[in-house]
Amino acid sequence: MSTVVLPVSEAKQRFTELVKESEAMYDRFVVTRNGKEAAIIMSVEEYTSLLETIDILGNKKEIKAIAAGATQARTGKTLSLKKYLADKRKAPKRNR
Repeated sequence: MSTVVLPVSEAKQRFTELVKESEAMYDRFVVTRNGKEAAIIMSVEEYTSLLETIDILGNKKEIKAIAAGATQARTGKTLSLKKYLADKRKAPKRNR
């Protein structure tokens, strides 16, 4: 993944290529107009991921859960997937 800065005139000529590279390699292209940054070309997958990250960072409850999980991992208070799935199978089913 890299970020390439290019003028709008070049971006116009290479647009299809830039879109393909952003999808395949997660490259980002900063497009300038009159020497100033004007737009970015990036993959939809990366853009969606950034929006999800912004949503998470804006949610205090989720930030606390992430911090708690990091603390649990750091202190060795983790649960294996195997144990989690076994416990989940044993738990009584809730009515929805």
